[in-house]
Amino acid sequence: MTTMVCWKSVDQNKRQTLNLCSDSRFGDDAGNVWDCGKKLFFSKVFPDVFGFVGEALPPQTALAQLIDAIDTKSLGARSPDPALRVSKYKSYLDATIGSFPKTRSVEIVYATRDDRQNSLPLQIFSIFFAPGKGAGKTTAIQTGGAQSMLIRAFGTDENDFMKMYAAVHAKQQGYMSRAVYWAFIDHLASGADKFTGGSPQIVRLGSAGPASAVGISHNGNRYLLGFELDASQLGETEVKDWHDELYQYVDPVSAQPRSKAQRIARPR
Repeated sequence: MTTMVCWKSVDQNKRQTLNLCSDSRFGDDAGNVWDCGKKLFFSKVFPDVFGFVGEALPPQTALAQLIDAIDTKSLGARSPDPALRVSKYKSYLDATIGSFPKTRSVEIVYATRDDRQNSLPLQIFSIFFAPGKGAGKTTAIQTGGAQSMLIRAFGTDENDFMKMYAAVHAKQQGYMSRAVYWAFIDHLASGADKFTGGSPQIVRLGSAGPASAVGISHNGNRYLLGFELDASQLGETEVKDWHDELYQYVDPVSAQPRSKAQRIARPR
């Protein structure tokens, strides 16, 4: 179970970036929670990003295996068409997630880039698996026009997040992509969904190269994909981007805004 959101950022040069953001909590119906779960996965070779909501065990295992196969070029020729790629990936997920006797549904979100000319550069697909065994159903998700925007929320508390986002969106700066992250931080803090908690985790896919993980400064601690790190040991980290709760670019050790980073004040 989880809450995941996807938004698009567009800079002054019209370059588009997709951001997938999730919480880090795994939980069960008995009230047990574990706030160290990795829910976002990405290839270090190709522009492929995956996230999941729903029952945790099958997608966490299957997506890690799928990423390894993608990165080692073990799936045959890579199609330039994202629709053909997602069809191939789905066949492997059908054989893994689809064969697991799930008590809850699982939804896989796949974000990628289409490098063919005259095509939408950034594309997103959903693969939904109903409870029990069975193949998934693929749906293309619209990524909107040439402006920053929330694309969609997913998960057990999608509706509560959307209410939170509507409140943030109505205020000054609410139209900017950072407002999606503000709403996500507010949603985490609210405790509205018992299955949503822990630290945020973000993976970012831009206009060139593979995706990258974003470091997080949250409640005074540092995290990478749900894994807590020692701030004093981050002086040589290779993670390029770190954000605080305001979505400012910060130094990973001090958590202070970088020298040339834009200062952000959030309206209340």
